[in-house]
Amino acid sequence: MDRPKIYSPSPGDDSSSNRAPRKQTQPNNVLPMHVRQAQLAWVDIRQVVDEVCGQLDQKFRAAAIETTIDIPAESGALADRDMLRQAITHLVTNALEAMPRGGRLVITSYCGQRGLELEVADSGHGLSADGLRRAFEPFYTTKGDGAGLGLAYVRRVAEAHGGDVVAMNCPEGGAAFTLRLASGARRLAA
Repeated sequence: MDRPKIYSPSPGDDSSSNRAPRKQTQPNNVLPMHVRQAQLAWVDIRQVVDEVCGQLDQKFRAAAIETTIDIPAESGALADRDMLRQAITHLVTNALEAMPRGGRLVITSYCGQRGLELEVADSGHGLSADGLRRAFEPFYTTKGDGAGLGLAYVRRVAEAHGGDVVAMNCPEGGAAFTLRLASGARRLAA
């Protein structure tokens, strides 16, 4: 098994921002985005996560966020690569924004008989009871400049792959989002 990949911020980096929480809601029957039918092909999950984190590396450094990726290199899934990449980007970006004064982001995966589980956990402020209940509703947001569509999109991607996504607060603080894809996920033998 590969060792976890760690992105560490540069000492002294601090570019936190203070935003007032805002909740914006729209009727639930409004379709905020169309998720096309998934174009399934074998996807290297570790590679996609590395790409997303590589693109966000400057933001991790600026926000003093240490990121650990604990996904075996041989993990993969039958999935739509572009849809999966966008969903992971939303999850990682939300985690990043939950830690404006620094913290820790951990991304792990598990491939079992029922599919792939990818967890994105942060050491941020966690979610309120209302936030846990409504996190995946279109147009629900607590961000001052958020549209409330990112997590709704993640849920639609999961559903397009026969899976789901769940949110929970971590016992040690922060939140964890688990994306489950039922489409032929597996870990290849080395």
